[in-house]
Amino acid sequence: MSTPDGLSTGREARDERRKTLGSTKKRAGIALAAVGVALVIFGVVWVTIIFPGLKKVSDDLDKTVRYDGVVTMIDPETYQPLNYDVIVTRRCKAVRCRGEVIYIREDISFVDRETGQEIVPLRGSDLLAVDRMSRANVPHQGDQSREGLWQFPLNVKAGQDYPVQVSGSPTALEARYVGQEDFMGLNVLVYEVATPEGGIDTPGRWGNPEMWLNRWIRIKVEPLSGTTVSFEDETEKIARIPVFDELFPQTRPIKFTNMTVYEHHLVFTNETVKQAVHDGKFYHWALPWGNTYLPWLVFGLGTIMGLSGSILLVRRKAVRAPIARPVMDGAAAAIYEPGSQP
Repeated sequence: MSTPDGLSTGREARDERRKTLGSTKKRAGIALAAVGVALVIFGVVWVTIIFPGLKKVSDDLDKTVRYDGVVTMIDPETYQPLNYDVIVTRRCKAVRCRGEVIYIREDISFVDRETGQEIVPLRGSDLLAVDRMSRANVPHQGDQSREGLWQFPLNVKAGQDYPVQVSGSPTALEARYVGQEDFMGLNVLVYEVATPEGGIDTPGRWGNPEMWLNRWIRIKVEPLSGTTVSFEDETEKIARIPVFDELFPQTRPIKFTNMTVYEHHLVFTNETVKQAVHDGKFYHWALPWGNTYLPWLVFGLGTIMGLSGSILLVRRKAVRAPIARPVMDGAAAAIYEPGSQP
């Protein structure tokens, strides 16, 4: 007996749809599983390689900050004070990176606001060696041995003091925690750095006389990134100056007097503060996301997609077999044969 054309065509169409649906589910399962595995692999690479690298001092560091302030210095010829309103530029540029140690060229220049001319005697340049992760100076490397922190580290702890290196000081000074406050919409920790009473004796070098350094610094820090958003610095340098009378050099002994030969009061410029606060706010949410939320999101999404793909592959419905044709005797078959007579 032959099957009616309509029934055969419908059955073939259903079988074709089942095959197409099964093939689509298979492709979707493979795609979901592949993307899930890729996300998990990316999460592992992010946690172990990419994000730890982002927390280090960049090997292409090139950062400039500027300060406003006033400077008073003694004219070495007349011993009279010279007063300047200044703009100070401090540029830190990476010049070499070896493993976990980065070498930074720090150049400082003072410009007289009134004339626009650089005050050449105040120009400074140092070569620093810094640990890229901890941001601490590496002793016995760079142009001289330094101790303490070059900058505040990540995750600054409220209530904890930190040893910091400040320019001009032969030893690290203690940054003492004094509290926290809201600064331009950012919660910051406040630290003060001060030399001991009587100052620090700084040995003379490169033609400069021995001096006593008195320094007071107030720093406001965004704690998660260690970004300094506010900086105020008062510095005084005192030297022992010989006092000659009209009978010199016949008179002995030579008398000396202490004289303040240099002092300044500097703060971040408004532009530097705005940029630092912008950076601090960015890192305030970016670091938690990069360190915690993003890895968990990637791992979770990858796991869900991988499991979903595996389920689709395992639970594909088998294509149903066609219904078998019933067996009939000759008389019954003759009834259904086209053109046959009973």
